[in-house]
Amino acid sequence: MNPGILRSAQPPYRQLWVPVKVGLNIRKVNLEVGLEPEDEENMEKHIFASGMLQNIGPIDISRKLFRKLRESENARNGKLVIHDYGYDWRLSPHRLSKKLNEFIEKLPSNQPHTPPEQRGAWVIAHSLGGVITRHAVNQRPDLYAGVVYAGVPRKCINALYPLRSTDTVMMNDKILTAHVSFTLRSTYVFLPEDGFCFVDKNTKEEYPVDFYNVDDWIKYRLSPCVGEPALPPLNPSKSTGTLGSLLNLSDSFSNLSPIRGRSNSGKNRSSEDNNSNNNNNSKHTTASNYIHNHNPFSSSSPSNPVLKDRTIAPQMGSSSTDSNNSSENQQQQPINRTPSSQSQALRYLTRTLAETKQFRSELAHNPSHQRRNAYPPLAVIYAKDIPTVYAARVSSRDAIACTDCYDDLVFASGDGVVLARESMLPEGYELVRDGR
Repeated sequence: MNPGILRSAQPPYRQLWVPVKVGLNIRKVNLEVGLEPEDEENMEKHIFASGMLQNIGPIDISRKLFRKLRESENARNGKLVIHDYGYDWRLSPHRLSKKLNEFIEKLPSNQPHTPPEQRGAWVIAHSLGGVITRHAVNQRPDLYAGVVYAGVPRKCINALYPLRSTDTVMMNDKILTAHVSFTLRSTYVFLPEDGFCFVDKNTKEEYPVDFYNVDDWIKYRLSPCVGEPALPPLNPSKSTGTLGSLLNLSDSFSNLSPIRGRSNSGKNRSSEDNNSNNNNNSKHTTASNYIHNHNPFSSSSPSNPVLKDRTIAPQMGSSSTDSNNSSENQQQQPINRTPSSQSQALRYLTRTLAETKQFRSELAHNPSHQRRNAYPPLAVIYAKDIPTVYAARVSSRDAIACTDCYDDLVFASGDGVVLARESMLPEGYELVRDGR
């Protein structure tokens, strides 16, 4: 399960979301969703998802996987039926979860005539698709025979950057503007409830932000749609451009968090920090070894333009001091809005944050499912060999409201987008012997 190919609902059902063509300004598309509930409800009258996005030009996403599955012996002899399911990744997670279960429920494996031992569908889900699947499984575990979660984050602070600044798709900065990102309901599903994102670059003190409180959005200028644009940098960096970012990269590597094993997935961050302090020398050795064995100027470097491309997923990698994207050029202009439009945006944000917080609470492990052995087998695929955004360092709490608050990033182990620790199942799942 991956983001869907978006098409016009009007004949000839033209494909709208073609990342390469859109990124090169060959095709124009408006991804904005209206702010009222009925705008989302009526979206399929205008745009619908026709199937999974399997590749972006030469970049394979799942095309090879589909080919291998279809060439397998079980598929050839009819024991395995493969379904291609995509979804409109702009819509609210509750809606997407409901639509997924409606689709799964109609499959032959979930019909009344199917023997109990053959019931349910196996799902391979990635990123946001995995979050939606986790919720859908919690609602109807009986519909699923098993789930493989591949790079599925429990939270991801990368989602914050596009809400304040334009999220560039290849060479196109007109598609995912801050205003468009603000209207996408799924944008908010990765926001952390614990408020962790910003740390003091000198004292390492955490500056928690209540991302589910509209007042904090206004106070810290998280989006120009509901408040004033971000302030200029408090302390403009002396090192400008890409070279400056690369020269400062070693500081970010020195803050790499130790890799966590699966057995530690239930620990909270405070216990990790204590363990980190107790094993400080070991931590620095790990970071030193990483720098020695991995060229920080290679394509896996967070400062490399490849990882700044938002074609696949949002990243907090753009520097406000970049020569092509300087603070002066990035200086946010107030979005033209009337008092009524700002009031509408505030109502929308208040409603969306509340709904998202409710959705995230429904992702938690359900003890009653566990007692009834209702959960299907669940597997996790994750990576821990690519530096991945863990936090943003700022000079003070006031600096969170400034344009450069995402410039000085801290990295930990992950796949480049999803932290390894955040790829694990929520706390509570257990190994069940002889489970179905």
